[in-house]
Amino acid sequence: MTVTADQTDFSDHAHLGDDDLSGVWRRGDQVDAAALKQTAGAFPSGVTVITTVQGIQPVGMTVSSFTTVSIDPPLVLVCVDRRASCLHAFRIGAPMGVNVLGCEQGPLARTFAGRGEDRFDGVEYRAGPHGVPLLEGTSAWLSTHIDRIYDGGDHQILVARVHAVHRDDTPPLLYHSGRMHDWAVAAVASRAEQH
Repeated sequence: MTVTADQTDFSDHAHLGDDDLSGVWRRGDQVDAAALKQTAGAFPSGVTVITTVQGIQPVGMTVSSFTTVSIDPPLVLVCVDRRASCLHAFRIGAPMGVNVLGCEQGPLARTFAGRGEDRFDGVEYRAGPHGVPLLEGTSAWLSTHIDRIYDGGDHQILVARVHAVHRDDTPPLLYHSGRMHDWAVAAVASRAEQH
């Protein structure tokens, strides 16, 4: 798809017929929210639980919008819905754990996606660097401090500086088309169907 401004110069597209320009976007165009969610859902991602502490209380929520921003300096970001009940605990300077969930941790992802008061009730975790809660059984974790927060429409974009990392051999949990998937189980099932 070609992204253009309001005053479109199609000279770069002279080789295209009129029908080929149907995907050209112009500023001011608005896509349907449901269509955007469905289309974005075609891109698989991992599932994380971000954690921090508020006083002595552990706080956490499920987030699938996570990516590395920079290696030098080491920066990552997560995008958090502004309506998230514990967003206020994730502020500039706060320590933040990014727990990359393992393939069998779908129930844990649902727990931290819920609206419950104590999402840590019955959850195994330990205090990591700077006191961030690190969940047991994850595929990986990152210990960070929130460096910057940006406005991202109906989300806030938290950029965090990474201080410590750990990776395990546990395959990750995946999120695709609005559902969580254990890709390791799916791969075995797919191979079995092929034989």
